[in-house]
Amino acid sequence: MTGPQGLDDPRDTAAAVRAALRDDVEDLPPAPAAAVKLLRLTREEDGDVSTIAHLIETEPALAAKVLKIVNSAFYGFPRNIQSIHRAVTLLGLSAVRQAAVQVLFFDSMVRRGGKGAFDRLFFWQHSLLVAILSRGLGERLGHPDPDSLYAAGLLHDLGKAILESQGRIRYSDFLTASANSGNPTIEDERTFFGVSHDLVGALVCERWGLPEMVCRVQALHHTSDLSQAPSQEAAREVAIVAMADFIAWTQGIGSIDNLSGPPLASDVLDQVPLDQIDLSTLLEAADAEITEIGRFYGLEFPTSMQLRARMVGTAISLRRTSTPESGRARSEPRASYTLPHHSLDPDEFIPSTLEALRDEFGIGSLLMMQVEPRRRSLVATHTWPETAFGASARLRLELPVDTLSGDMVRCLRERRPTLIGASVENDVVLAALGATVAAAVPVLNNGRLLGVLWLANDPGAPPFEVGLLLEVQRVAGELGIALDRSRVFALERARAEIDALTRLSNRAAIDRFLDQVFRQSAESGLRFAVGLVDVDRFKDFNDTFGHLAGDDVLRIVADSLRGMTRPSDFIGRYGGEEFLFVLVDCDGPGALSYAERIRAGIERRGQLLLERFPGHPLTASIGVALCDGRGGDPAQVVGAADRALYRAKAEGRNRIVPAWMRGDSSSVAPA
Repeated sequence: MTGPQGLDDPRDTAAAVRAALRDDVEDLPPAPAAAVKLLRLTREEDGDVSTIAHLIETEPALAAKVLKIVNSAFYGFPRNIQSIHRAVTLLGLSAVRQAAVQVLFFDSMVRRGGKGAFDRLFFWQHSLLVAILSRGLGERLGHPDPDSLYAAGLLHDLGKAILESQGRIRYSDFLTASANSGNPTIEDERTFFGVSHDLVGALVCERWGLPEMVCRVQALHHTSDLSQAPSQEAAREVAIVAMADFIAWTQGIGSIDNLSGPPLASDVLDQVPLDQIDLSTLLEAADAEITEIGRFYGLEFPTSMQLRARMVGTAISLRRTSTPESGRARSEPRASYTLPHHSLDPDEFIPSTLEALRDEFGIGSLLMMQVEPRRRSLVATHTWPETAFGASARLRLELPVDTLSGDMVRCLRERRPTLIGASVENDVVLAALGATVAAAVPVLNNGRLLGVLWLANDPGAPPFEVGLLLEVQRVAGELGIALDRSRVFALERARAEIDALTRLSNRAAIDRFLDQVFRQSAESGLRFAVGLVDVDRFKDFNDTFGHLAGDDVLRIVADSLRGMTRPSDFIGRYGGEEFLFVLVDCDGPGALSYAERIRAGIERRGQLLLERFPGHPLTASIGVALCDGRGGDPAQVVGAADRALYRAKAEGRNRIVPAWMRGDSSSVAPA
């Protein structure tokens, strides 16, 4: 088994799993013996009806439950079946073995569970659906042993149940603590437990002596690269279960109730081609089977309306990404229009381009709308003249792409300039623009739509000519190049200003933001607060538990900050174990209240982690400075916060000390 973050060595993996669990793996409750034997049966041994019948009959309670299943309405036999041997003969070995494995693992994994954020019923429904889908995908793709895929799917998330019942930190507590982190769940698992659920499940299955394929799927079903599998056939088996896991999530049935979908390797579709699978039939059969299983266990699985609600949430999450379009080559614009695009700031080159177009062609007014992929909308960003289109209202204008009709749809579909004249279909857009007639020119780069440039003339002016629109289209092509370059630059700058460990802003980004907020505060007189957060006794974590554990501590603190900060505020890693936050337009009580939420949140997470870091409570000290931007500079504000932080450390740690600049009247006594 291999794993991320220094767990490539199986010995490291085993050590990490041991550290995450209360007991050694060998001391965990064993898997049901009958289940292990059933899963070890080979295809050849399946041929012996007596073997599997005898195996089930050795567990009287299991035999009774299997007979209850086979006599259910799902199978519809006209008379009751009284013996396991008869059930195996009529139903086939596959159906009876699957029913038996279900019962055995339900009793050991689900029935004995307590209450918490980890909903075992929801987890069990997900496990069943992944098992059913894995078997169905295997059958459609010609896998020689779909039953083994069923078992692998049923147990693929076993590690979560193990962590819930045997973890030093319960999986329920982990889910509560990481609810607002914004990170993929598997990354948060590594941070909290030191290991992810897939590796926990794989090691436990290995110790239980379950089939190699079940263990392998456990270890690799969240891998980003299927080439880690030992063979092409093994890669396909992992891909089948991973795809089943993903399909279950798209149906609103994940193993935990959140919008973060399971990671899916980029080459999964190479192993599981969707054009060879009738998904509608597969899902219909899976729904019928899981409904009947629910009846047998007397469980109330979520209603169809609840599932629809979850599917809506899933769909919203899926629409956070967009796929670039492919298309036509761009045309070369006049050289005279390229000068404004030497800037990489859209707030500079877009108004300059609009002004140049107006001066060159005598266009009355221009409005730039850019594509907002997450909302699938066109959003107004710039006008020229600045008062054009009733600018204050127009710059709040948003046109959802799905609601467009008439000539505007033709413009976007055909990627060419279009006159938008008065008509029933166009009137909605024209009314939104405050115009009676307009022209829309798509802004493209390599065929990808980046925005739309709107042109409108003054009342009484002649209509736009085709030749003019073609000239504007050439300029729009250059504008598209500039927009694309500016977005790439912004993305690269953002990447360069992100701390790789915590994924917060780094020191360079902090300095740039402080300069910006200081200038804005000096102009407006609005106060802002700067806080320095320092992890108490951080060196002890590194010295006692190792630097990887220390890295996890820093990630946990970063997630606490991220989960409690408004979009308008700023957080970053200042250096080492120190973090910095900036609260914009904030008074003294508000700054202290925020700092206290941060301090208390870190302390709460530290209490959860005491099992992992015994004798080393995780806490933080915070120094807060408030400034109105008049006089001084950013370095002085940070220096004031740093001196307050030093006092917090000297006064006993795990506390907040304020340091108000310029004798601020809203000062509050130190915490």
